[in-house]
Amino acid sequence: MLPVIIDAKLCKKDELCVHECPLSVLTVEEKGLIPTVHPKKTNYCINCGHCMAVCPTGAITLTAFDGQQATPFSKEELPDSAAVETLIKTRRSVRKFKKKNISVQEIGELIHISAYSPSGHNAQPVSWTVLDTPEKVYELGKVVVEWMEEMVKQKNPLAEKLFLAGLVNAWKKGNDAICRNAPAIAVAWAPKLGITPQADTIIATNTLELAAHAKGYGTCWAGYVILAAAYSTKVLRHLDIPEEHMAHGALFLGHPAVRYRSIPPRHEAVAKEQDGKFIFHARPNTH
Repeated sequence: MLPVIIDAKLCKKDELCVHECPLSVLTVEEKGLIPTVHPKKTNYCINCGHCMAVCPTGAITLTAFDGQQATPFSKEELPDSAAVETLIKTRRSVRKFKKKNISVQEIGELIHISAYSPSGHNAQPVSWTVLDTPEKVYELGKVVVEWMEEMVKQKNPLAEKLFLAGLVNAWKKGNDAICRNAPAIAVAWAPKLGITPQADTIIATNTLELAAHAKGYGTCWAGYVILAAAYSTKVLRHLDIPEEHMAHGALFLGHPAVRYRSIPPRHEAVAKEQDGKFIFHARPNTH
């Protein structure tokens, strides 16, 4: 079965799809003919959708998506650069949440949006484990704390560097500095072997974070969960992450209990020319 289907009645024969295909899957045998799939590149298609996106008449469908059509949009629907800048600058790491759950359906919508983030070779290797109640998040926190206690007991240098003993003591006193009493968590994972699984997972998580912010949800990167997952098979099993897979991104999600009203400053990136290259430092006194 061919990966790309072109409707002859709608095709304008402008060859835009041919020139846009990143792997040259589409070709034209002669000027004025309808593009076809190159016979030697049938299996090269990565279903990125560039051909669909560039076609002005909607003549193209991808077999992998069961005939679904591309969704047209206009420039007027896009946020201007100021709106995008404001969205990015107003994103905060939310560590205090309302006692109000966020449903798995709501999180699922965000995960679907994150599927539009870039991935190496458009492999889209990222899967997600979602815990949708504070009780489930707390149970995960207990498993993470068990790992922390073991690290402290072994006198692992990482335990001292990250003050794990203090985090464990705080947890036992009812101060959850690990999971922040979050109503939900979404953990992103991918196969260890792949083109760019770690980058793909982090990019997808960041995309979900911005999508959540745009919808009014609060998020915070679950750094201790990711750290524990890198060392503890028990944490991976608790999250139902298969063998030979690894979690690289995780977000606590919920409704923020605090309203942020202003954008705090950041240092301007300073450029220095070095051997014909420009090196930008976003922090002062950076070598």
